[in-house]
Amino acid sequence: MSKQKSPHTPLPMCPPDKGGVCTICFFGALSIILAACIPLLMYPEAGEKIINTMFQFVTVKMGWLYMLFGAGTFTLLMWFAFGPFSHKRLGDKIEYSTFSWIGMLFCAGVGAGIMFGGSIDWAYYAAYPMHGEPAGSLEAYEWGSAYGMFHWGPICWSIYAVLAVPIGYSYYVKRVPILNISQACTGLLGDKVNGWQGKIIDILFMTGLVAGSATALGLGIPIVAAAIASVAGIEHSFWLEFGTLLLVTSIFCVSASLGLKKGLSKLSDFNVMIAMALLLFVFIVGPTVFLTDMAITSLGLMYSKLITMATSMDPMDSVGFTKDWTVFYYAWFVAYAPFMSLFIAKISRGRTVREVVLGPVLIASLGCGCFYLVFGNFGLYLQLTGQLDVVSMVKTVKGATAIMAIADFIPMASLYKIVFAGVTAISMATTFDAVSFALAATTTLKLTPDEEPARWNRLFWAMSLGLVPTGIMLIDGPLSVLQTASIVVGLPVLGVVTIGVVAFLKEYRQTGWVEYDDAVCAPRDI
Repeated sequence: MSKQKSPHTPLPMCPPDKGGVCTICFFGALSIILAACIPLLMYPEAGEKIINTMFQFVTVKMGWLYMLFGAGTFTLLMWFAFGPFSHKRLGDKIEYSTFSWIGMLFCAGVGAGIMFGGSIDWAYYAAYPMHGEPAGSLEAYEWGSAYGMFHWGPICWSIYAVLAVPIGYSYYVKRVPILNISQACTGLLGDKVNGWQGKIIDILFMTGLVAGSATALGLGIPIVAAAIASVAGIEHSFWLEFGTLLLVTSIFCVSASLGLKKGLSKLSDFNVMIAMALLLFVFIVGPTVFLTDMAITSLGLMYSKLITMATSMDPMDSVGFTKDWTVFYYAWFVAYAPFMSLFIAKISRGRTVREVVLGPVLIASLGCGCFYLVFGNFGLYLQLTGQLDVVSMVKTVKGATAIMAIADFIPMASLYKIVFAGVTAISMATTFDAVSFALAATTTLKLTPDEEPARWNRLFWAMSLGLVPTGIMLIDGPLSVLQTASIVVGLPVLGVVTIGVVAFLKEYRQTGWVEYDDAVCAPRDI
């Protein structure tokens, strides 16, 4: 279709000049974050009780909604990948190499969560009966290994990428020089996206993103601290974790100040290579035959039972696994979905819709699966051979401590722990570099594809991201405290994502895939 300016598309309003900040979004999101963090820091015990109550309400009453949403997004993205506009491109030129693109995609999306979950999720799952198999049985362990890959697999990455095409279409095809979530809702809300309705969408997105980030930092910081404590022979304390948080924050602040091309892309490339080397090392020096056999078994079980795993709500046995884990992961990905979609769209300039969809759903899923197949199954091997009772450990100590105990069985354990902690720290840094970019982009009034948000804006959000995990670390509560931060804020974000998808489909139905020569703008009041 030739390039044109469609009369059916509402005219976006142009901001006055680049670098300006939307004060409503900036201070609105900041106020909500402070309102949540300050009571948490001042009254940690009461905060933990409230958090646990909210966790139970959302998972028990609303879990079905997340499960249906996950299945729906996967179906939609398969239509994107193989439907009528699968060959269309988001922009005119490819900005990043395929390796860098995949590296940024992977590092931004998984952070430290995959280092934690990939190592010991199976041990937490062992407490639950699995599809009729008793807890702790060999068959239940096989299900647990498969569920780890499922939770970081195609459906969850579909949730991550569900808004990437709508945002990329607005930014690179329609050439609207505004990079935020609300602009993707133009097809449904029209010029209301520049009013209070759009501001609410962006503020909800920013709040959900900060809370989801807290979960990732809350999982990753103890790993790095536990590695330092184990290697140096010092006590694993709150202050060690707080100092680790400051260290990781300083890393992603430096990366954020350098920008995407000089900072995040280089850091991601390096981290992917180190992570691959670490996986290969464990695979070679570990029980290679067992890891290979278990990988084939787990992959076969996951793909043969994918529909069952995606729809099992356990309404009769009520063992709680779906609500405690699958719903948690879905909600975490929902809280991150607008951010990841925005980030995927930003780094996917010039790529086809099929690439933008299948990159996360297939390639990133496979990358995540490798962590479960190697790190997770190595720990399972120790459990099955009686060398280390990891299942009992996770009931009495922090997961990070159990991960370091597993590392003691790997040759050159001290060096391995240092490298493992380094990969975890850099994974967090790359994730939160991308998060600070997304937050800064959302509060920037005008941002063309060749620009980045103001450095002070990126740095401000990079430093602010440490507030929520500081409160969670101070509580020192169970894993459910971290889970709830994502689940509760994920609920309103679910509505934001749905609006964005419906808006894009409505616009496409009305106009088709229309390419613009320039952004079409109307005056804007600010």
